[in-house]
Amino acid sequence: MPLSERERRVLQQLERELFIQDPDLARQLETGVPVHGPVQPRVRDVMAAASGVLLVLLAIPLHVVPLALVGGFFVVYAVVSHKKYKSQAPSSFL
Repeated sequence: MPLSERERRVLQQLERELFIQDPDLARQLETGVPVHGPVQPRVRDVMAAASGVLLVLLAIPLHVVPLALVGGFFVVYAVVSHKKYKSQAPSSFL
């Protein structure tokens, strides 16, 4: 079913506003190719903290102090990195 003239005008206006407000999203929708950015900081921080805790827990029965230190470093890095990201984030949900 073809669009009416009014529907075409409204659609064109929405497309223009999208290009003005978010050109990256508009290009992505136009080409169909997703734009992959860096890993989200929250995901990175959670993965670093989880890896650190896992390394520490693995180092305890193996009695490998350097492994525990590396795990501790990962946890500290994750906490500091997330606090820095949270202080820069515009949203209060993070």
